[in-house]
Amino acid sequence: MFGWKTCGIATMLVAALSGCGGDEPDSVEIGVGTIEITQAVQTAANSIDLVSDRSTTVRVQVVTDTGDAALDVDGRLHVFANGSAVTPSGGVAPINAPFDAPTSATWDRDQEGHTLVFELAAPTGIPASNDVDFEVVLDTQPGESDTSDNTGRVDDLTVVERLSPQLFFTRINYTPAGAGLPALADCEAGVGDTFVRGIYPVDDSDPDLYLEGLFPTLSWNNDPNGNGQVDADGEHSDILDWLESCRQLIVGSDGGNGDDIFLYGWVEGNPISGNGWARTGGRVGFGNTQHSRHQRTYAHELGHNFGLSHNSRTLAPDVGWDTGARLDGNPGTNNTTGRVKPSTLNDVMRGGQLTDSAWVDETTYASFLGNAVLDPSGSGPDKGDRMVAGVIAISGVLTVDGRELVRLNPAFRYNWLSQASQPASSGQYVVEVVDESGDVYDTTFNGILGDDSESEIGHTFGFFAVRVAVPADRRVAVVRVRSLEDQSELGELRLSEPPTVELEDPSGGLTLEGLITLPFKVNDPDTPLEQIRVQFAYSPDGTRWVPVAVNVAGDAGSVQFDAAQIENTANTGTGRLRAMASDGLNTAIDEIGRVTVQAGRKAR
Repeated sequence: MFGWKTCGIATMLVAALSGCGGDEPDSVEIGVGTIEITQAVQTAANSIDLVSDRSTTVRVQVVTDTGDAALDVDGRLHVFANGSAVTPSGGVAPINAPFDAPTSATWDRDQEGHTLVFELAAPTGIPASNDVDFEVVLDTQPGESDTSDNTGRVDDLTVVERLSPQLFFTRINYTPAGAGLPALADCEAGVGDTFVRGIYPVDDSDPDLYLEGLFPTLSWNNDPNGNGQVDADGEHSDILDWLESCRQLIVGSDGGNGDDIFLYGWVEGNPISGNGWARTGGRVGFGNTQHSRHQRTYAHELGHNFGLSHNSRTLAPDVGWDTGARLDGNPGTNNTTGRVKPSTLNDVMRGGQLTDSAWVDETTYASFLGNAVLDPSGSGPDKGDRMVAGVIAISGVLTVDGRELVRLNPAFRYNWLSQASQPASSGQYVVEVVDESGDVYDTTFNGILGDDSESEIGHTFGFFAVRVAVPADRRVAVVRVRSLEDQSELGELRLSEPPTVELEDPSGGLTLEGLITLPFKVNDPDTPLEQIRVQFAYSPDGTRWVPVAVNVAGDAGSVQFDAAQIENTANTGTGRLRAMASDGLNTAIDEIGRVTVQAGRKAR
């Protein structure tokens, strides 16, 4: 409580003349207590490295010399990097001034309203450095005589640079559930990605971090047991297989398909056993659009892609913070309000949680921070050095117990640059690729799929995808998959006579508008056509590519796609359509040039 002084009866007349109208407050001496700089979660000691240009929050405990509360506190934040000011000369104002500071006895770090708060929106302009200082200066209280502790600093913090992955999404019409295609409003940037932007250590202002894939949405009709639900008995693997085939055909303006490209499928409602599924250590996943959980489910499945398994941790003793309150009422039925994420919340990798019950703890955040996908140093995916020609893309499906191989898909060698997969440090399997000279190239993988159920195990075996770099001028003779547990061979592909693929009609000069039927013909001297897998891609300029149809059987004869769902740029006569057919280890290619798009979606 404030101290008060009272005018005595003998001085009432003087008081009336001098303005002492009964009671008026004594001054309260204030000071800066703890200063916590957070970009998602932070220890009280500020021991978690910060990320350059990422949205940043500074939470300040305001203390008094008497332990009394202080009203109407204000102040300014100054940030310095390598001795130079990053913030304006006048500093940055708090987002919650004037601020009423609680007493030291009642102060609670879990409470959003108990700290003076400064927020720096991304891009902050804070560079990567080992010498970044945060200084808070509190305004002088009325009558305050000692302002020596009105200034507080946290010096020499480390700020690191991190890359943004390329996160693409598509919408899936899971027809057995009868719910139709998810609404774009539930999936688009600013909604579907808000939890991801809140907890992943990237520049969260990057407009290209999360984009809708410029290719047709999917109608998925397969439901072997007829229960209207995606089950963990192989149905989940088939969808992931489709998504990975699409992902392999996403080629950026750099002319290659890097290991930093991710693809996520949104399904209307929640007809999914386990809420969502992703390949652990892979690059694809899918999940629900149930408003109370879908934003967190996406962040959770992306965590599986980053190699993480389920845990049962809470944030304690740390407290998280959602800079900008991205999730507050977005959508309203997600039950999430406010910026503070109290220590009682669960880590995002605890399965089965709702959006309002989870955030990210120190251990998981540190794992993201150190992941090679985001690392711009030599250990990360430096596209200039790591994307090469000749990479072979191998995929298949294991039984749910991981003991047998259900299928080994035809492998592809695309005629653009690709990035080989990094070996899994805890892999249970190995892919061995033998070239025509007998040289062997191998990569380990784990074969695990992670869901978003409450089970602490939360995974099965199933779909896998591995890319291995082989010199582009050498043919691949054999691909084997072996178990590292007992060295048993689970399956192999062997070189055979190559197929041919031909895009029969139309010829060059095609205009893509409306529903397109694309006839094609495959021939192969020694492989049944139904065992051949054909992929179709479109490019507006011969450099960038997007999928238009994938995993088509060689005997299908034609494919259909909606031209309105692919990229529309100024490409009159410069577009290309490409068909790629694999019989196992041979990839045949045919292409139509001089293609024009009339009514597609705008590229971003």
